[in-house]
Amino acid sequence: MLLFWAALERTRHSLNAGEIPSGTPIRALGYMMEGDRPIRDGEPVQGFILMPDVGNAWHPAHRFGDEMIDVRLEAGNTVRFAERSLVWVWGTLQMSPGDPLGHEPLYVLEHARTEPASHADIQKYFK
Repeated sequence: MLLFWAALERTRHSLNAGEIPSGTPIRALGYMMEGDRPIRDGEPVQGFILMPDVGNAWHPAHRFGDEMIDVRLEAGNTVRFAERSLVWVWGTLQMSPGDPLGHEPLYVLEHARTEPASHADIQKYFK
């Protein structure tokens, strides 16, 4: 299933709340970001935060719980961290309880794989 980010929204005004159940295999396009600890570009990591937007120099991306996925790569696999790079990830989506407006990701992508993406993928898959 190709992830449409709005399907993760959990606010009471969201029409899509709870649309994707835990355990669903998904493919998502998003931006690689660091989580609660600083990560140097090029550092091998087993996980990172995936977000739908990176913001810009004047306005950083919003970090709402229902707009972040904690990506956890398959055991033994690493990827070189590249802050704000566009990537594809595949894995099994799990939901966590919590505050949609909080700063902790409400989703985990387990047993994930990742590969670089291009900005052309945005238009190709999300028209």
